[in-house]
Amino acid sequence: MPKRYDKILATLNKRPLSYNALLSLLTPIAGLFGDVESEFEIFKNSGIPIEMAHNAIYFRPNLTPILDETFCIVDIETNGHNPYVHTPIEIGALKVRGGEIVDRFESFVYNTEIPEYITKITGIEATMLENAPKLVSVLEKFKLFLGDSIFVAHNVDFDYNFLSQSLEKCGFGYLYNPRLCTIKLAQKTLQAPRYSLGFLNTFLKINHQDLHRALQDSKTALEIFKIALKKIPKNIHTSKDLLEFTKNTPKVKYATMHATTNTESKQNATP
Repeated sequence: MPKRYDKILATLNKRPLSYNALLSLLTPIAGLFGDVESEFEIFKNSGIPIEMAHNAIYFRPNLTPILDETFCIVDIETNGHNPYVHTPIEIGALKVRGGEIVDRFESFVYNTEIPEYITKITGIEATMLENAPKLVSVLEKFKLFLGDSIFVAHNVDFDYNFLSQSLEKCGFGYLYNPRLCTIKLAQKTLQAPRYSLGFLNTFLKINHQDLHRALQDSKTALEIFKIALKKIPKNIHTSKDLLEFTKNTPKVKYATMHATTNTESKQNATP
């Protein structure tokens, strides 16, 4: 996964940077004959949420109350678990601010190779994707939709890494958006025997139908997110606080969470 801006991100997490200080950190990344101003434009469009004010550049989650933050609740269906070999076949996402949906994204992705077990789980057949837009077109639109919002998903590492690798493969660069996992958030705030998407859908009486489809799963993850937010400690104020809160999950009584494919992990993952 990308390391290009890790040093800058680590610094911005601690303190704001002046424009010139940021350019100096971007200079070695741009290279000896690179254009640092162009690199700055790439940096701004990489998904890193920054705020420019008073001649300084801030990491926006450090300053933004949770209710004012923009979260993007994402779910994907794929034709396999390996992003180097397989591709997304459906992407669904909800952009949320202040607990309200402000925008949504939903698209099939053209593909002719859908394994039988994927069709059994998702109901998606190759014939349903015959007239769908190509991957490059869908990913371009999705990246514009995502912008610099916080990427949220149930078992977020799968969706995030899969899409990041797919974006890079299509020439759009890796994702650098902050990420938040609703499994980890639920583990920190909700007592449940399991934390899979399907189980919590029933356990929390969300009762959404047609799971294993991208937009519907993102709607379910959003409801889990909203329920969990009502139970976070009172000292969690900013979106950065929330991100830090979900980093380390507590020890729990149940079995270790499985690391499998996205569909398997969403439905079978337990802490």
